[in-house]
Amino acid sequence: MDQAPSEVERRSRGRLIAFKVLAVLFAMGAATGLFGAGIIVGWFDTEGGQIHRVHDIGFGVLAGVFLTVGFLAQLHVLERKVSVRYQIVAAGVAAMGGGLLASDPGNGLFFLFMSVGGLAIMVAVHPAGISLMRGRGSFSPVMAVLAAAGAVPLVWVSLTWARLQRTGLDTDAHVEKGHWTIMTAMAFAIVLVALLSSLKFRGWKITAWCAGAGAFLYGLASLVFATFPGTNVPYPGSQGAGWGAVAMVGGLLFIAAAQWEKDSPTAPVGAQSKVRPQ
Repeated sequence: MDQAPSEVERRSRGRLIAFKVLAVLFAMGAATGLFGAGIIVGWFDTEGGQIHRVHDIGFGVLAGVFLTVGFLAQLHVLERKVSVRYQIVAAGVAAMGGGLLASDPGNGLFFLFMSVGGLAIMVAVHPAGISLMRGRGSFSPVMAVLAAAGAVPLVWVSLTWARLQRTGLDTDAHVEKGHWTIMTAMAFAIVLVALLSSLKFRGWKITAWCAGAGAFLYGLASLVFATFPGTNVPYPGSQGAGWGAVAMVGGLLFIAAAQWEKDSPTAPVGAQSKVRPQ
């Protein structure tokens, strides 16, 4: 005859359910409150004569690809998702860095709270606690080199975006809504998430795919929205068709490198994770 679950088991089960509920809630918050849905809405946005399209997609990359996917990934096989949890941290740190560089710390702090703060609450609730953040990895020089190469144009353009936020008029819709801050954060996040995936913690392939997808989607937006139809005026935030194509190729190349890489037990990074199976 089966024994009834003990009080400890019931509490553990309840905390696990709470963890998953929080993961869904924070994913919804990232998709709506942080406008991760911009990854879809941006292609059709007509507000202000379509001037926000590329910026919408920038929101979508930061809050949709990196945060929404990161939180939803916590719903299954947690012991394999160490890298994805650090992906959430990387996105939050990128947002805070972008906010500070653009003299717009409020937007950066809000993203940091929603990402790192949300993850901290989830970790505190889960029965395994801080063990969720421990894991073993193996360094990939190929992916690190690709990430570093991609960082050069991304950091370069992010300096321009941060300057536009700092020096722009308060009456400018892009400045008022912190669009240049988010574009700066998006660029930083692509770089940080790509570098994170090169450490190959468990779950690193999801992280690598997110980094590659982020670069590809921003490049596609720059290519599609290079100039307003019938004019030579670029969409705000677009780097044009040429650089857009480069970003798309870079994103696909990074994903291809991740697919080519094999998990290796050599060059361990960190300690072995001990997470209760889901």
